[in-house]
Amino acid sequence: MPSRLKMSAIKLTVITRPQDNYAEKYRGRIDVCMNMLNNCGITVKTKDRIHQKFAVIDQRLVWYGSVNLLSYGTSEESVMRIESVDIAGELLIGIGL
Repeated sequence: MPSRLKMSAIKLTVITRPQDNYAEKYRGRIDVCMNMLNNCGITVKTKDRIHQKFAVIDQRLVWYGSVNLLSYGTSEESVMRIESVDIAGELLIGIGL
């Protein structure tokens, strides 16, 4: 059965590092996660050695900070919400979207 995301007009893209940027012991988990995202209708793109941590929603809403948005951790992190078409555009251009 297709996911609701696949059937909706929502388009979501995740940019992360390719598997070979991770330690060998994590690559199997990374593959599982990427496949799970793809199966949910989420486009996964990779960029070598990327370290930026942000989310852009509707080309105008930005969540930016030190929070690793795709993982769980126990350290304290920060994130800020910015509503700006210009900042969103600059971030997306910076990663090649």
